[in-house]
Amino acid sequence: MRVAILADIHGNLPACEAVLEDIARVAPDYIVAAGDLALRGAHPRETVELLFDRCDSILMGNTDCYLAGHYLGGAYRERDHWKTELLQWTRDQLGEPWLKKLGALPFSQRYSPRKGQDLFVCHANPRNLEDSLDPTLDEATVRRYFQNLDAAACAFGHLHFPYRRRVGRLLIADVASAGIPRDGDLRPAYGVFTYTPKGWRVQIRRVRYPVRKATQALTARRVPGGPLLIHKLVEARYRHHKALMEAARRHSGLPPPGPVLRPPPGANIPHRPTPLELPVVAPPMMLKQASGDEEHHHATPVDEEPTQISGVLDLDG
Repeated sequence: MRVAILADIHGNLPACEAVLEDIARVAPDYIVAAGDLALRGAHPRETVELLFDRCDSILMGNTDCYLAGHYLGGAYRERDHWKTELLQWTRDQLGEPWLKKLGALPFSQRYSPRKGQDLFVCHANPRNLEDSLDPTLDEATVRRYFQNLDAAACAFGHLHFPYRRRVGRLLIADVASAGIPRDGDLRPAYGVFTYTPKGWRVQIRRVRYPVRKATQALTARRVPGGPLLIHKLVEARYRHHKALMEAARRHSGLPPPGPVLRPPPGANIPHRPTPLELPVVAPPMMLKQASGDEEHHHATPVDEEPTQISGVLDLDG
């Protein structure tokens, strides 16, 4: 059994299209969209329509709850904040029928290749839609979120920082974000869980897409807070990026980054970063590298190893 999981798309239609195109090449048995489908992007309705058309299961995220009116979190509760205007703009774009569908989405989904080997999929963690499973969390804290979960593997998003980890015998992986990555890599991320005779394995895949198309749409469609949304999209990292990256590498069994070895003067040797290495380029250059202006999108698997595995924050969408 093979399950593809994308999360935290946030209305970024060009990124969503690129991810789904790559998923089609992978040809999984099931496709799951694990929440945060529409808010923060220039094409909320088009993105939701595409996901409902292509996915076998669609789950609820915290921002989907905000849009549906179940509750509000973070700055969306402040009357005069730009996020309140963004929330209303997105609701208007979606329309009442889609808002009702978002409000009726399930919390989680299970896939059972055999007894006792379930894959549990949710948005943020098995308990709620708001707490992020940061890779820097200690073992005891992480275990509390999974202590009542009867599963062999768990896929989630919310943090927008893909990584893998073992919690006892349980394989967990943050597979996001397919719309607004925050791990220093502009390319959308998604996860592929495959059940093998040795249990579940996970592969994090990265896909190029036309970033400029997404940023220009935020301006052209006059999305409230557009300049800030563009900044977050291109910045692609948190303030404590280094700590997150070091923790993710540790959980993956990778050594910490070593000293930068510079080529001698005059050498024309391109730098080839490791899969989890931070791209050392300025945002405009990152924008050009990930823009996907080429004819084909290229997917890069971050990790395919089945046993060794490798979650402040503006997480309210």
